[in-house]
Amino acid sequence: MWNFPEEFDVIVVGAGHAGCEAAHAAARIGAKTLLLTMSLDTIAKMSCNPAVGGTAKGHIVREIDALGGVMAKVTDETAIQFRMLNASKGPAVWSPRAQADKLAYQTAMKHRLEKTPNLFIKQGTTESLIVERGHVIGVATLEGISYSGKTVILSSGTFMRGLLHIGETQFAGGRAGDKPSVGLSASLEALGFSLGRLKTGTPPRIHRRTMFAPILPRPITPICILKLLATILW
Repeated sequence: MWNFPEEFDVIVVGAGHAGCEAAHAAARIGAKTLLLTMSLDTIAKMSCNPAVGGTAKGHIVREIDALGGVMAKVTDETAIQFRMLNASKGPAVWSPRAQADKLAYQTAMKHRLEKTPNLFIKQGTTESLIVERGHVIGVATLEGISYSGKTVILSSGTFMRGLLHIGETQFAGGRAGDKPSVGLSASLEALGFSLGRLKTGTPPRIHRRTMFAPILPRPITPICILKLLATILW
């Protein structure tokens, strides 16, 4: 294990929405901050639905913005649609929501973080916490590098022992195409933490032009649709 020669005030593990905000906030108040991510190409990557805001989440985004966070600012730069949910109801339940360009969002967020003073971004898979006399003093990575830090923030999200379900098939992964974070979970268990699991679901998506492709010719006309319905009912 090679010890990185510099010590950090804050080490943030994971560069999703939470990790980006935590690293930016720490660096903004003057803390020497390290943001550790499994891949520099997936910083702030939106996994499925590229929505920022909505019921409950819209209020959180506004609070983050009021505290000087960057999520709302990057959304303003990269949004392709803005909408106020529950507009027909009272103001207490109005929920602003924006749809962002997924690639533009993560590119803009990464650019902002790279320009932030006191913030250092490195690629590495965090495998364990380094603990001495009951205090966390850093992290160790799969690549064989240890980083020293006075404070460690874990924002690994669903990547920790990530398990993907497709129908009846199950396999390990943090996100489709990405590796899970396995060692960190074992490290937390060794320190006495009890781990649970959060589940998220993405419905299947079907391209509308392929729905009748095996049966109907091009172009699809009302007569073709009637013939299809007649075939199904028969």
